[in-house]
Formats: sequence, C-alpha cells, structure tokens
Amino acid sequence: MQTILDYLAWRGDLPISEDAPLNELDFVVLSRFSNLPFYDVYHTEEETMGSFCSVMTRFPREPFQIAGDVPFVKLIADSKRFSTLRVTDYVKDNRKELEMQFAAVTIHLPGDVLFLSFCGTDSTLLGWKENLNMSFQDDVPAQCAALSYAANALKSYPDLKGLYMGGHSKGGNLAAYAAVCLPSEYRKLVLGVFSYDGPGFSNKFIASHAIDEMADRMFTFLPEGSTVGRMLEHAESFEVVKSTVDNLLQHDLYTWAVEPLKLVRAEKSSDGSELFYNGVRHLLEETTPKQRELVLAGVYSIVTANAVKPKDIQDDFTILLQPLYRQMRSMNREDWAVVTKVFRAFLDAYVLAIRDVGQSKYAKEINELRNAENFQEAAYTLLNRALARWNGGRTS
Repeated sequence: MQTILDYLAWRGDLPISEDAPLNELDFVVLSRFSNLPFYDVYHTEEETMGSFCSVMTRFPREPFQIAGDVPFVKLIADSKRFSTLRVTDYVKDNRKELEMQFAAVTIHLPGDVLFLSFCGTDSTLLGWKENLNMSFQDDVPAQCAALSYAANALKSYPDLKGLYMGGHSKGGNLAAYAAVCLPSEYRKLVLGVFSYDGPGFSNKFIASHAIDEMADRMFTFLPEGSTVGRMLEHAESFEVVKSTVDNLLQHDLYTWAVEPLKLVRAEKSSDGSELFYNGVRHLLEETTPKQRELVLAGVYSIVTANAVKPKDIQDDFTILLQPLYRQMRSMNREDWAVVTKVFRAFLDAYVLAIRDVGQSKYAKEINELRNAENFQEAAYTLLNRALARWNGGRTS
C-alpha cells in the first residue's frame, strides 16, 4: 500500500491551484509539518516550507521525532506544491514549571488563507506528562497556548479570508481545542480542523463548548488500532483508516495507507482499539481527577529524577526500580489508599484493553496485584522480585 510519502512524490509537481485544489492528503502534510525540528534552523521572516526543509535535509536522523520525517523534508524541499508556501510565526514554548510542551507554525495558503499547524508530543518527558495531565485537568497549558496562538493569528492578519487548523497526535487535540474555544465571531472564519490520531476531550469539556457547532468542520482520522486517539471522548464523528503496520506502531502516520487523493478507509476500529477505549473509560469512571493527579505527580517526580527522555526508560526500565521502592516505603496510609484505588482501576483497564487481543508478558504479576487482599504488600513483593532480578538478589 502507498503512504503519504508516495503521495508527495506523485503530486509534488502540481502547485495548489483551481486545477489541483487542496485535498485530504494535503492537510495531512500541513498538519505533520509543525513536528519538524525548526528550532535547529536559523530563520528569518521570509521563510517557506521549502527553505526550512532544504536546511533539514542536511540533518542527521537524531533531531527528527520519527523516521518518516527524514524523507518527508526531502520531498517537501523538492515539491512545487508545498515548497513555495510562506511560513511564519514559529513558536516553541516548553516550560517545566507549567508542565507545558507547545509548538506551532503558520503556513500561508493561496487566497489569504492560513493553516495553523500544531506540534504533537515531542521526545521529552515534559510532553508526555502534559498528555497524562489531560486525564484529570481540562485546559492544560498547551491547549491554552494553542487558543492564544489562533487568536493572535486572526488579529495579525486582518485581511484573512479563512483559517484551517490541524495537527498529528496531541497537535490534533490542540487544533480542536483552539477552534471550539475561539469567540463565535472568529469561529465563523474556521474552514476546517484536522486531527490525526489526536486525543479527545472529557465529557465535561464537551458539554460546555461549541463542538456541535463546529462538528461539520472537524475532520478526525484514527488508524484501525488507535490508542492515543481513543483517549477521552470524540463528540465529532471520526474516520478509521488503514495502516501498513499493526497495533501501537499505527500512531506513525507515515504508515497510513493512501489512495491518489485520500486516506484509505477501514471498515471499523480493531478489537484492540475498542478494548483500549473501554479500558480508559473504565479507569476514568472509577477514579477521581484528584486521585489520578496525585498518582501521576508521584510517578512523574520519580521518573524525572532518574531519566531525561522517555527513551531512557525504554532502554533501561530498571533505573526506576530503586527510587520507586524507596518512595513506596515512605508513603503514608492515606496516600496508599489513593494509590491502591487508582492502580487497581488501572490494572482492570489494562486487562480490558488486552482481553481477546493478546497476552501480556506480565499477566501473572498483573493478576496478583488485581486480586491481592493487601495491595501494598503485594506491590512490595513484586517490586522486590524485580529488584532481585536486577541486582542479583540484593534489595534495599
């Protein structure tokens, strides 16, 4: 199956015009553009998609979030369709004290129309923490920054005829948030909002915002096995698309299948995606926002004291075992009661998510924790086992 990279190679020689107007795949390209490493490029106010990408073609693999970004910038640099589009107002704002990770860029389309492209989660722990904050907090800082960015664009370009917004992953959520939170006189200028495997919103948020008014201009696409996009609720309808890979790897939109001018639709979400959605919903129903906040804050403090990037944990999860053990031993009874409730609900949700889809290599440990009469002692026992495997039998 062909992907968005094949589309760029095929359609790249046709500038945007009445004969070759914007199509569904162009919005995929524009939405992904903000995830590129602009902060490594010296730039002026007169840059284009092509001028940025020409510089990035000389970059090594490391600055790019995912492997597909490397051929992506080469194809844009060589593309008549995208290379001449003016790019302005790049913003990157990561602030640890606010637990905020935000970046966006404005792309100028023909006919005084803008596309605001919002960056998804980057490769920092800060970015992942803000994603988790959405489970207990409406209006996270990046969402507020996205709204401010959209409002400023509308004020900065008074001759604007229309506005699109979009993003991949968290960037899709930011685009949707900005669109529905704009004042009503500005919402009329929004031509379309594009979210590619972006999380949804809480029921509380949906009930209090103008999502119904915007629904016919909101275009949400989720791969068959979506997990990120099944977090929280989508009040708008969404399309399910085919991918060339399985399971979690489908979050990479360079794996999504395309036809000449559109994404290839799938009949429905996979069983695994539906079970994950139901599992997350169960977790949110069984715990309070305050309880989730307490547990996530504790885990995050341990993680950030012992790792710099998510990849550090992926490479060696054992770096968290000793500090986690010490933290557990110092917790008081009240905190343990909260941790027990949240983690039991989380384990139930996890089991729901993998049921009938596949077995976890930690199934035995998960069931021990779920069924233990004394969660605290069961957690100590399992962590001690992990520590013993790690350091040859010594614990502390």
